Amino acid sequence: MIGTTAVTDCGKIHAQKVIVTSHFPFINKHGSYFLKLYQHRSYVIALENAQNVNGMYVDDSKTGFSFRNYGDLLLLDGGGHRTGKEGGGWAKLREFASIHYPDAVEKAFWAAQDCMSLDDIPYIGRYSANTPNMFTASGFNKWGMTGSMLSAMMLSDMVCGKKNDFEELFSPSRSIIKPQLFINGFEAVKNLLTPTKPRCPHLGCALKWNNAEHSWDCSCHGSRFSENGIVIDNPANGDIRKR
Repeated sequence: MIGTTAVTDCGKIHAQKVIVTSHFPFINKHGSYFLKLYQHRSYVIALENAQNVNGMYVDDSKTGFSFRNYGDLLLLDGGGHRTGKEGGGWAKLREFASIHYPDAVEKAFWAAQDCMSLDDIPYIGRYSANTPNMFTASGFNKWGMTGSMLSAMMLSDMVCGKKNDFEELFSPSRSIIKPQLFINGFEAVKNLLTPTKPRCPHLGCALKWNNAEHSWDCSCHGSRFSENGIVIDNPANGDIRKR
């Protein structure tokens, strides 16, 4: 990205306004998103012959569960943790299901990850104070469906030059002096100083092997790579460099 020109392998795209909605904003020169965001894994199992909860329910504990139905399946979510760290994963969900839904049958399981902001409020607006014609939306904190709809309304107003009442609240340029900032900084320094290989091509942090999903994960910023080093999740935009 150069100004408002997107450079691709096939050519250049020129625009008056640019919106970067790449899950984790990958342009490090502006916005300091490598300090303001981290990524969190989530795990789900789909259970047949389990309870119909008639709605969606979320535990108020950060280590709790969420419940919702899809057709005749109960979707049980939980066991989350910072990408690249240890956590409960599917094992925690299966343990809970075996106790509370002993007659249920697991039909499917999967995982995903979300960008988390410093203060649990998404970043929606100008990419940085120095990029008036570039915008972003990220840090939905696992509320992507509502966050994306809000982002669409806000960014369409801003691109069209209209004032939006929520600009200041969701501004990516708001204060970053939050407790989570120091946790993110600690993780970055610790992994940058870890002398192991392979390294993440994003900013050089040490990668951790994820035995459950057979991937290389970065606990600094959440990039993930296949066993063979192919990039799976950004902000890294390239594969692990072979040495």
